[in-house]
Amino acid sequence: MSRIAKSGKKAEMNSLVAAVRELEQVKQQAKARGIFTDDRELLECPSCGLLEDVTAEGLLVTYVKDSADLKDCGLRFRPVDETSFECPSCGTKLKAEIL
Repeated sequence: MSRIAKSGKKAEMNSLVAAVRELEQVKQQAKARGIFTDDRELLECPSCGLLEDVTAEGLLVTYVKDSADLKDCGLRFRPVDETSFECPSCGTKLKAEIL
């Protein structure tokens, strides 16, 4: 492979790395605004029935399953590690499938 071809491949890789970094920044900004970024499954607590859903606008909301009022209760599952979350209502630990 020629020096020009190698430098072209390196430039492509640098461009790809920059794009991935920019995408990660956008995802973090979306999460900060309450938008679900679809990087894991939605959670549902088997103990108390608190579950996550996504509005038509893409906002993450929670409410109790089978509740007459489907308004967002404002509670959010807390990340424990990369794949585990804690229910904010009852403290149950849940594993989430990362997509």
